Amino acid sequence: MLIIKMKSETLNSIMIRIKDLIKKYPIFLILAGVFIIGYFSDPMFISLRNQKNILHDFSVPFILAIGQTMVILIGGIDLSLGSVVSLAGVTIVILLPKMGILVSIIIILLMGMGIGAINGFFISRFKILPFIVTLSAMIIWEGVALIITKSKPIPINMPSFHTINYGSLLGVIALPWVYSFTIFALAIIFLHFHVIGRRIYQIGNDEEITRIAGVKVNRINIGVYTLNGIISAFCGIVLASRMSMGDPTVGAQFLFDIIAAVCLGGTVLGGGQGGVIGTLGGMLLILNLRNILILNNVSIYIQDAIKGFIILISVIILSMRK
Repeated sequence: MLIIKMKSETLNSIMIRIKDLIKKYPIFLILAGVFIIGYFSDPMFISLRNQKNILHDFSVPFILAIGQTMVILIGGIDLSLGSVVSLAGVTIVILLPKMGILVSIIIILLMGMGIGAINGFFISRFKILPFIVTLSAMIIWEGVALIITKSKPIPINMPSFHTINYGSLLGVIALPWVYSFTIFALAIIFLHFHVIGRRIYQIGNDEEITRIAGVKVNRINIGVYTLNGIISAFCGIVLASRMSMGDPTVGAQFLFDIIAAVCLGGTVLGGGQGGVIGTLGGMLLILNLRNILILNNVSIYIQDAIKGFIILISVIILSMRK
């Protein structure tokens, strides 16, 4: 009887924890519903091969969404990340034949750092709305990418560079998955177990009170935008490796999905609430939803409309649960 009672208490404890997780991250409940819909619409949807393909496309937008999550947590937003991705991609393709892989990567990451720091500086120092600063940056860096490429993709044929995307860890785990979940784990540790991570949430909840408390708010804001610039530049490198070329317009495709994933994951526009665990669920939802539409031969012209409608309904459901 004692053993049965202990097993019952353990089961109840597990059920309580599951309910708490669902309450905290309802996006995963919606994701489970999408998987059920996907299975009944086309059983191939849940095949290992199909899910591996989804995860391969998952890495770059998810890493970008992690950076955007941190920016939104401080009450900001970064519309320029797609342009930084494009600029990083075309610039590294130009640099590689002259400077080699290591030096080129360092230069590109420093470039991303500089762009992010400039965004953060103007937002913090001159109190300009993040939307305005990063929209301006988006237009500027997109223009620069188009100018240096003359609006045409630049191909690159360098096997060692292609390894950045197509290589694997121990011959088993694809490197894009390694990048994704390494950055994801570091982001969780940073946001929840580091003092600066806790300050990020405080700034998002009330910047002025946090400033009065003696926190160097401007430095943290600039740091977050700088980190996001580095992340965007890194994603530009990975994407150029995947495509075997630098495309001056490729980054534009990510912005909508990234912001949608962050919001679906429970991170509030305005800051102070949310995190990258929810963003993981949001990005998986968007990519699996897109895959279902493709498998069912839905016209590309109406995919975005359907996806936008479903995202809107999902956000309403999530809002009602809070």
